[in-house]
Amino acid sequence: MTRVTIALTLIGLAILFIAYGYGVRVIHGGSALSHMYWSTAAMFFVALANFIAIAHLARSERMIRELRALCEKHGIDYGED
Repeated sequence: MTRVTIALTLIGLAILFIAYGYGVRVIHGGSALSHMYWSTAAMFFVALANFIAIAHLARSERMIRELRALCEKHGIDYGED
């Protein structure tokens, strides 16, 4: 999951740079529609990466709760102060 999140973030960042380049071209008379397509793609990839990161965090939190419950059940100290 972490690798997927990092990959999507890097893809989104690369597309963001492309969108920025097209935005600069718009200032000099380029196509605004092309800039909007690239900007939308960048936002999509970053939003998808964030969604996956949040899902991964929720899964990790659940796993930590289960581990703590098992440690308490078996009397194992897990570093809680």
